[in-house]
Amino acid sequence: MKLRSKIFISILLVSLTTLTISSYYLINRNHLDNIRREEERSQNEYTFLINTLDNGISAQSTKEELRQLFLRYLEYYKTRDIILMVYDGKEPYAVDFPEVDPAYYESLLTVKEGTRQLQVLESQNRHYFFVSGRLTKSGDFTIIYARDISAIYELRLQSIYLSLLIAAILTLLLGFLSYLYSRWITRPIELLNQNAKDISKGNYSVRNTPGKDEFSTLGNAFNQMAEAVETHTAQLEEKAKDLQEFIDNLSHEMNTPLTSIQGYSEFLLKANASSDQKQRAAHNIYIESKRMKDIYTKLMQLTLARVHEPELSTVIISDLFLELKERFFLQMEKQEIALEQEIELHQMSLDYTLILILLSNLIKNSIQALPSGGTILIKSYQDSGNAILEVSDNGYGISNDKINDITKPFYRVDKSRSRKTGGAGLGLSICKSIANLHHADMVIQSEEGLGTKIQVIFYKTVTTS
Repeated sequence: MKLRSKIFISILLVSLTTLTISSYYLINRNHLDNIRREEERSQNEYTFLINTLDNGISAQSTKEELRQLFLRYLEYYKTRDIILMVYDGKEPYAVDFPEVDPAYYESLLTVKEGTRQLQVLESQNRHYFFVSGRLTKSGDFTIIYARDISAIYELRLQSIYLSLLIAAILTLLLGFLSYLYSRWITRPIELLNQNAKDISKGNYSVRNTPGKDEFSTLGNAFNQMAEAVETHTAQLEEKAKDLQEFIDNLSHEMNTPLTSIQGYSEFLLKANASSDQKQRAAHNIYIESKRMKDIYTKLMQLTLARVHEPELSTVIISDLFLELKERFFLQMEKQEIALEQEIELHQMSLDYTLILILLSNLIKNSIQALPSGGTILIKSYQDSGNAILEVSDNGYGISNDKINDITKPFYRVDKSRSRKTGGAGLGLSICKSIANLHHADMVIQSEEGLGTKIQVIFYKTVTTS
């Protein structure tokens, strides 16, 4: 059963129960009050009657005279819709009440002298209030007083019919109002339900209307959940997109050298080639296999950077820069590239192996982007309390529209130059992952024709001396 139906039925049941109990209480109380008034009235009249009869009876009165006296009173009270019956012991002495079987009020004849008996009897759909007692001067006579109180019961029946009519009208009115109220109170829940269905279908932008009640609090929590789901879904979609792009690029990068190796191998096996041609083919096979090994090495470095927890230690910056110079000495000497350094920050708390990989990739990218006679500058310094490692060059530079993409795996600004120099487009992606492990940011500034500057800004790992 829906919540709206439960609220509707609950309101209706509570309202009808309250109305029924209230109506019953009021009708019953009014009925009892009416009977009580009739009881008081009947007893007062009966007392007056007994006193009058006692005063009208003398010791010398004969039974016939008493009979005539009683008949006169019977006729008088009959005109007032009151029945009087006189019994001599248990024998009827003056009785004119055919509407009620004497067996109904037989117990009233056992009343003792000086006492009274009261009783309400029903006969032939009529209700009567009976009072019985004995005459004081003649204890043998029992006077029974009967008043028709059917009007009181008819009034109660009419009140019941009226209350039922009112209840029916109020039921319709309350039913309509309860329906409107239940719709109003469950509207936020229905919106939540609809929004949940929309989210399940992929529409993560739906939000609930703000308010101040408990449902609005629930709606705000739902909005926060929807925002979190939307954010996480967008992140997952972005990661899935990047992963697919990574796989596509990896397939492409691996296919190119494999195709070349296969072609040159077939040439060596089948073609009637000269010694120079065979040497050239073997050299190309070597170059392409070296390129595949370089891709493998870069992928391993990228994996290491993503899953490896940094092992921080105090790194002497001068030693780090010296190892970088020795690593690239021959390559830079061959291309007539100068590697300069500026050390203002002498010590940092870093993972030596990972930072060496990071700076090596940055320097290698600079070498690939420099013509002969270019310059690479590596620096360590502190700015606004943050430690910074910087690599800059005066090479070809990068256009602004490509800066945001160059940290993606396999992305190359100039594909022809990168293939010529053996680049796989993984270096900056590795650098970014290593920077993230050190809670650092990698800021890239570049301008075409003027060169590139890359800063690695450390926020939590710096110690200086």
